[in-house]
Amino acid sequence: MQSFNRAISGFFNLVITPFKAMDPIWSLALFSLLIGIIMLVIFRYTSDQQKIREAKSRIRAHIFELSLFKDEIGIVLSAQKNILIYNLRYIKYALKPMLFMMIPLALILIQLESWYGHRPLKPDESAIVSLKLRDNGLALSDITLTAGEGITVETPPLRIPDRNEIDWRIRALENGDQVLTFNVPGDEIRQKVIVSERGLVQVSPLASASVSGFTDTLLNPALSPLPGDSPVERISIDYPAMSIEIYKWHVHWLVIVLVLSIVFGFALKGLFGVEI
Repeated sequence: MQSFNRAISGFFNLVITPFKAMDPIWSLALFSLLIGIIMLVIFRYTSDQQKIREAKSRIRAHIFELSLFKDEIGIVLSAQKNILIYNLRYIKYALKPMLFMMIPLALILIQLESWYGHRPLKPDESAIVSLKLRDNGLALSDITLTAGEGITVETPPLRIPDRNEIDWRIRALENGDQVLTFNVPGDEIRQKVIVSERGLVQVSPLASASVSGFTDTLLNPALSPLPGDSPVERISIDYPAMSIEIYKWHVHWLVIVLVLSIVFGFALKGLFGVEI
């Protein structure tokens, strides 16, 4: 899974690189276009286009029937019933391609979340760093944290025995890939903390975790794996959530992608010969 994530992340990094210094809306527009095209191709080759076309034609005919015979209650009720029937048939015909879309769409959205869901720390910003131990009898008091020159640890450790977890608050001092060092009995774990004021960077709040965590690895493409025998289960960094500014409104990236991909899909369906 880690190799798969690296390969997919490498592709996304290649696509995003020319846009890293630009407003994120431009790279999101490009990915929305790609998603729209991918969805059109999948819909085209996994759906029964003829039946979808017939169902839509029948729906339009019965809507026209409603306007022509609006004073005939029997005809109106019959037309409404037929509209409902053919709408259900349309949904049935569209369900199969939707199922085929789920896996590629989910993989794309997971990757986009790693780029647009959170942003790096900025100089003079604080964040909470959490370390969770495995249930291996190791004492929380045995764990210490030291920081490199570009970052400082602001608070003493907050130990939470019920969760087998330790929290610290750190503060970024300067741009760059800063390093935290967790001193664990018999081991020393170095954790990168990304500090940057501009440009898109792939970050993951779940910074490191055991390689045995399949779901964590899948959902966090920027995750750094820990050895399977490590006493540490995971390390998290509370990176700030990212939002896209559009005319002074702060919008979540997913809203932008969903809206633009639908717009591109409907705009290009004629070019690809797809009946939606």
